[in-house]
Amino acid sequence: MPARTSPTSRLDWFLLLSIIALLTYVNGGSVAAKVFNDNTKGKVPNRAADAQTRRYLREPNWLTTGNDGDNFEERAIDVKLPMTAKLQNLVNSPTLKSLATSIKHRLTSNNQIATDKLFARLNVGAAESKLFESAPYQQWVQSVTTAYKNTPGMGEAAMFSTLTTHYGDEVLAKLLVKKNEVLAKLLVEAQQISKTRSIAEQFQALQIDNWIAKDQKADDIYALLKLSVADDALLKNPLMNTWISYVTRLGKEDPYDLLLLKLKTRYDEAELAHLLIAAKADNSAESVAKKVEQAQLKNWLTGGKTEDDAFNLLRLSIDDGYEILKNPALSTWNSYVKMRKHNPDELLFLKLKRQFSDYEIAKVIVAATRDTKVTINLGGLEKMQLDSWVKLDKTADDIFNVLKLNKEGDKLFESPVLSYWVAFVMKGDKENADELMYSVMKKYYGDDMLEKLFARVKGSASTKRLASKLEQEMWMSHGKTEDDIFNYLKLGEKGDGIFKDPALSTWVSYRKPDEFAVISALEKHFDYVDLARKLGYAEHQAKMKGDTVEIVTSLQNLQFKQWMTEKGLDPNRVGRLLIKSPRDTRNNRVLLDFYDFYRANGGQVKLHLRNM
Repeated sequence: MPARTSPTSRLDWFLLLSIIALLTYVNGGSVAAKVFNDNTKGKVPNRAADAQTRRYLREPNWLTTGNDGDNFEERAIDVKLPMTAKLQNLVNSPTLKSLATSIKHRLTSNNQIATDKLFARLNVGAAESKLFESAPYQQWVQSVTTAYKNTPGMGEAAMFSTLTTHYGDEVLAKLLVKKNEVLAKLLVEAQQISKTRSIAEQFQALQIDNWIAKDQKADDIYALLKLSVADDALLKNPLMNTWISYVTRLGKEDPYDLLLLKLKTRYDEAELAHLLIAAKADNSAESVAKKVEQAQLKNWLTGGKTEDDAFNLLRLSIDDGYEILKNPALSTWNSYVKMRKHNPDELLFLKLKRQFSDYEIAKVIVAATRDTKVTINLGGLEKMQLDSWVKLDKTADDIFNVLKLNKEGDKLFESPVLSYWVAFVMKGDKENADELMYSVMKKYYGDDMLEKLFARVKGSASTKRLASKLEQEMWMSHGKTEDDIFNYLKLGEKGDGIFKDPALSTWVSYRKPDEFAVISALEKHFDYVDLARKLGYAEHQAKMKGDTVEIVTSLQNLQFKQWMTEKGLDPNRVGRLLIKSPRDTRNNRVLLDFYDFYRANGGQVKLHLRNM
């Protein structure tokens, strides 16, 4: 006696037919045409074959308006998919055969015959094992869907009737087992397309309802979707989200706890941690990986695992020194320590402290900070060490020796831990840090050697700022004035080129007794009006070449401020000063720049350019 399909099997069929129609619509154009074109690519066109294909799509009985009110002209598809209520009604129908019978009464015999004939002509039934993936099947669905575009439900029923007639209930029941996996994949594909995401999500919910109605277990669906922990890309598999949604709907177990158990059958804790860390870096797997990691940590917490237990489970070892900070599993351990309401930086520092000297720890932290493979934030670990020195009342001199900077010689500024020492000094006395650092360096190296070191390393971007500041401290300790430094840097020999010389910024940044000391010093070498012309011209040239203009601009603004506050100049008075050299083309630039500065700083004046 032929097997009879259940109501849930009927839902399976309607879901499949609908989603294939949906995907066909989204992909645009005729699947039949695509299949034909793919099969004939690179071959001489076969007019007979083309005509035959067109006959399939233009079956004579389908060219007129049928009793179902459809116009069967071949045209663009406008598929209207069945909604939840409609499908639920189909599920509640008494039996498959009564459903088919009731539908047949609503169809014209010609339309059903045309559907059957097209099925036979396309030889759809030849691909029994992979029916729903076959090109003939998709071509057949496309053609029937086009014909029934105004009443898609009846088209689906016609196809269902044809399939039932061809295969019988028993064969259909076997095909349904294979079809569930295909349908799940199609639904996932449809969800990737924004145009169909909403509808696809509805279908996926219906599919999950169907599985629940069949009393499918979580493991059943896991197997049906062919998910496997043997697959290294398991967490990236789009069907993983389908399985998670199903387990969530069942409400009996946490899907991530269940997935964790499956993963632990293949991986130990350390291997799993590395797997999850790698997966978190992939957008397609990030969400699942983070939640599985949380499940792993909660599992440890529930099991009473200590921080040391987790450290050992992850196969972390302090003996590795620098390598431990590069170990991706360290971030997992950090997360677990935080879950236990403790400070991971403090615990890790204590572990390092028991194994290494302060110098070795500092070198490890500095090296890891510069390593792009280290993903954890090392700021907290550095702070732990610096704070420990502060608590022990260590001085700048003490730590200079601890870090062996007193033995670096002419490589002092190349030492990787120099920045560590600078950070410690800044932490203790930021306001006087430059003076303190210079005094310690002078103790071990002397001014002559330091002067040579400063001159050599100011060409390096990484040490230029520090060397310049320490050099200025040295000058101040020697009582050097701004004029002394101006001459020391040989700026007086540069002429107009002074404003392009890098040494200018060193001189400008040197501490002065008053705000306008720099301008006053420059006016000893240039007439103050001519200085304004040179500054304006230098700024313009730098902008034209794309060079930096900060120093020149700051000097110009400082001079204009002096003109306003100390010399009492306004734009009209400046204009009269400039006109004394009427042929100088730089005059207008100076006047307009000063006018803008004057107005921006509260000056009120009407500019007279008549004599310019």
